[in-house]
This record gives sequence, C-alpha cells and structure tokens, in this order.
Amino acid sequence: MLLFRYAEPLSCPIMSDLLLWSRDRKFGLSLKEHLLQQGLKECLESAPRETGGILVGYYTPAHDCAVVTAMTGPPEDSFRGPRLFKRGTKGIKRWISGLWREQRHYYLGEWHYHPGGAPVPSPDDREQMQRLSKDKKLNCPEPILLIIGGDPNGEWDANAYVFPAYQKCVQLVDDNDIFQFQ
Repeated sequence: MLLFRYAEPLSCPIMSDLLLWSRDRKFGLSLKEHLLQQGLKECLESAPRETGGILVGYYTPAHDCAVVTAMTGPPEDSFRGPRLFKRGTKGIKRWISGLWREQRHYYLGEWHYHPGGAPVPSPDDREQMQRLSKDKKLNCPEPILLIIGGDPNGEWDANAYVFPAYQKCVQLVDDNDIFQFQ
C-alpha cells in the first residue's frame, strides 16, 4: 500500500512532516520535513546507488512514538551499490554517544533508499532488522526501518516499519489511512 507520495521535484516546498502509526496505535514515527528533505538530498546525490544511515531521537513519554531528531548519511566505510547497501559503522558510536550526553537522544533504527524501486523491505532488510532487534549491545528491541523508494527528484514514496524482537514486522501508515480502513 502506498503511504507517502509526492509527484513534485525535491525543490518543491509543499512537503510536510511525516507522522505514521501502526493500525493498533502501539507504534508511531514522527519525522520533521527538514530531516526528510535531508534524506531525499542524500538519495539524489547517491542515485543510482542505494544509500542510507541511522535514525536517532527519543520516544514520547507514553513510549508509543519515536521522534526522529537526526539522521545520518552513510558512514565512509559503507558499501553502496545499485541494489545493495551495507551501512558502515565508522564514527557512529562516538556521534551517538555525544547525542546521548548532550540531549539524551539515542539510536532508533535505520533508513535507506531503493533507487527506482518500491519502499518495501527486502528479505535482506528484514533479516538485518530482526538481527538488530535481538542485539543486546544495541539495546533497541523495536528498531524502525524507514525506506525511501523511487526518484527523489520526482515521484517517490516512503514507508516505515517497526521490527519488534521475536515478532513479525509492523508497517506504519499515515493517520488518514488508518481512519479510512476502520
């Protein structure tokens, strides 16, 4: 199902913040427009190769919505190919530690780009996210995966998924879609 689509160029200023929820409202994601623009710019510069990075922020007091306050591009030790992205780790731990000390913000999950493709997790994406959800060192039992697909300078989509440890992934959808299907 299409969650988020714009048929406008990246420079078009009519985009808005992204607020997505699971149908049962257990999981939410809030991403400000300027961060989404930052991700689209990274996608545009990387095309036709995949790219990505990590999502950092905090949870609301009810612990039901992840609020993204920062997203990285690919660390310099990442691999980017036309159909493959392996995020590197160089500099990430120090950057996240600094955000924790300064703002109490922490790792929320991953994002990446499927050039010309759908924003749907591949089997490799699902496997990686399930591994991350079970990683005790990471301490993130419900990591988020944001995928941008299509053409960031034209028609593109963005979908988000939560990967609770030892459970099936949960797709997050626009509030309007939730009410439409109830």
